Amino acid sequence: MSFQCDVKMGTYSRAMSVDQSYDVVKTKLQSVSTKVSVRAFVAHVNATLVYQNDSDKHLQVECSFPIDEGAALYKFEAEIGDRKIVAQCMEKKKATKMYEEAVSAGHSAVLGSEDKRTSDILKLTLGNFPAGTTAKLHISFVMELKVRSDGGVPFIIPAVLNPRYAPENQKQWHHPPNVDLSTIQLSVTSAYSLSVEAEIMGGHQIARVISHSDAINVDLAEDGTNAKVTQDGGFTNDHDWSMVIYYSDSYKTHMVRETGDRAGTSIIKDDVLMVNLFPEVPEASYSNKNEIIFIIDRSGSMNGINIQRAQSTLLLFLKSLPPGCYFNIISFGSTYEALFPDGSKEYNEKTLSIAMQLQEEMEANMGGTEILRPLQYLYSKEPMKGYARQLILLTDGQVWNVDNILKLVARHAIDTRAFAIGIGEGASTALVKGIARAGNGQAEMVVQRDSNLQTKVMGLLQKMVQESVHDVRITADIDPVSSVKLYPKVPPVIFGGSHLTLYIRLPQQTQVKRININGHVGNKPLDLSIDGSTIKVIHDESLALHRLAARAQINQWQIDDEEDVSEELVQMSVSSGVLSRLTAFVGVDNEGKTLKNEPQEDFLETDSMELEMDSCYMAAAASAAPQGICTTKSAFSSRSHKKSKVLAGSAIYLGSQSFCDDEEDCDDGEESQDFYLPQSQACCYDGVEESDDGAEAKRSKIQPPSQGNNLMSLVSLQQFDGSWDMKDLQSFLTITLEDIRKKNNTKNEKCWATALMLAILETQFDSERQQWLLLASKARGFLSAQGVVDVEDLLQRAKETLV
Repeated sequence: MSFQCDVKMGTYSRAMSVDQSYDVVKTKLQSVSTKVSVRAFVAHVNATLVYQNDSDKHLQVECSFPIDEGAALYKFEAEIGDRKIVAQCMEKKKATKMYEEAVSAGHSAVLGSEDKRTSDILKLTLGNFPAGTTAKLHISFVMELKVRSDGGVPFIIPAVLNPRYAPENQKQWHHPPNVDLSTIQLSVTSAYSLSVEAEIMGGHQIARVISHSDAINVDLAEDGTNAKVTQDGGFTNDHDWSMVIYYSDSYKTHMVRETGDRAGTSIIKDDVLMVNLFPEVPEASYSNKNEIIFIIDRSGSMNGINIQRAQSTLLLFLKSLPPGCYFNIISFGSTYEALFPDGSKEYNEKTLSIAMQLQEEMEANMGGTEILRPLQYLYSKEPMKGYARQLILLTDGQVWNVDNILKLVARHAIDTRAFAIGIGEGASTALVKGIARAGNGQAEMVVQRDSNLQTKVMGLLQKMVQESVHDVRITADIDPVSSVKLYPKVPPVIFGGSHLTLYIRLPQQTQVKRININGHVGNKPLDLSIDGSTIKVIHDESLALHRLAARAQINQWQIDDEEDVSEELVQMSVSSGVLSRLTAFVGVDNEGKTLKNEPQEDFLETDSMELEMDSCYMAAAASAAPQGICTTKSAFSSRSHKKSKVLAGSAIYLGSQSFCDDEEDCDDGEESQDFYLPQSQACCYDGVEESDDGAEAKRSKIQPPSQGNNLMSLVSLQQFDGSWDMKDLQSFLTITLEDIRKKNNTKNEKCWATALMLAILETQFDSERQQWLLLASKARGFLSAQGVVDVEDLLQRAKETLV
């Protein structure tokens, strides 16, 4: 997790003057310890953050850090010195009032809530943090783990919170004219330590556990069903910590029934059944009657490896499209550009050539990240009649106006399915996963050190060209006959071969005989049935499955944004103890020592004085009445820890449009013009230095991936109809073209060349099969269209020729 802190003045003040002098005081995030328990496809996380107040003042501390948007946070406690505060979940306005009254009265208090602008940033506020003491903040949450297309089950602890964009009309803090932004220097003088211990259990056979990000030790039990994972060395908090679990039976249907708390209320008192399955959809359901829009983030933060990987991905994407479909490519940054401004074009030799030119010349040179406007442009175009419109977004996801984007996607979900990929460290899960949920699609997150971007994109593309499973109905046969509830209430979207998770609320003392899933693929029925005898019953004091079921329903309500569900949402959140947008955790130390505050006229709003860094800075005026530092959320990140000077002679202001305090202030139609930090400067903004690598990346034109990758070279040579030419074979063969031609007993040289290329794919690039599966299918379609009666026999002869 990335833990960034905003330290506010020891007492609140509305006055903000840049003419005052300030003392800079820091309170350090000393350490983060994380204990993870993984049971099959559920992770339970307990994290402890340790802060030290070395100043002689009591502080108001606000910590912000990313959390997966699907995580269900259900516990927040604090230890301040020898005092313990246990927070309770309640309606947000009520919780905030309780917190403010307690702090005003001099009591230590804590407040935990979702950031009002996005659900994947958690804000923990500690009021009246006494001078010279240590504070330990404890949080607990559970989260679903999804099986990837390669069978891996990833678990990620976010450790990066990037600068984010917001619409122009949001409330803002302007920097004074006499403050030169280019001279502002901030530093993190010491990095916090992060320790991670994980235990994997739950009965599944564990094949292996790996990490793309850090060295780990894995202690696997003799029976192979349990493993302990620890760090092998220290952690540098410039990337997300991650591990990937590979079970021997990842794709096996798995059902767990968790008993409820009989003393609880609502969902907590009943049992919850979690169903994990991988429904199969017939291959014949793949269709070319699709209009596919690829939306690519080309903002400055995509510079370097991210844009290069986007290029490779676009190449595979273009070569895999089936003839007869329609497509378009929209690039965006501060502005947007459509490859075909008048709308999607049919995929043919000419349009492919135009798209390939864009792919070869693509750079991350379009400024900031404004996703809303290209989506508005897309939705302003009517879908092609008779074609299913699908969009796939590739972005590093650094925006604030997530709610507006999700509402727009949800409004158009009836005619446009939306898929999304978050690339790089710090991508917003609220944006990426939220778009997929709102648009009835799927999402993938790719960390910096994960080489599977192309595989994941192609996996999504395969789902995009599947016919939709519609009219989905889920029922349960139980004894005695009773009513059951599905969470969320709207059945999830079904994709062939993909991990599908269901939560079903069951009355006590019932027996599940069977779970039935029915729907239609095109005009054909889809019927799935799961025998209830395989259900495993567990008793978990943390009620992890209950919390996840509640979170699933809360997420649906928050995306739907229906006014009449607010009361239900709050009731669900409070009864389950799961944090939501309309609730907060609050706790007060009424028994501890009361800290005196100097009298002030007013309280400043919670979002007012903020400085996001790992080492937290606080400004107190040299005069009796303290003044404040005011910065925006988008200005700083914890990605780097190089040392530089902190300016302590004046207040620091960064002007931008990065706050959106009221819903009515957020208009879908506004353009983002936020103060922007390139990725190379987002780590530790000093306005002057830039790393040599970053500068070089900007100076040099990104080369097409085909120059250094044999698979990409082979892919780039495929024609739009799925064929290859004989002349393209030379660089992939160990024998001459003349000998190859002699062994051709077909009448069509292009068919022979295509069969040989398919044979090369299957023999030399089998480990990357997921990436080329669709373009190989297109090649097979070409062979069949050319009159090849037995395609498999031709491929076998091609393989024998290559030996």
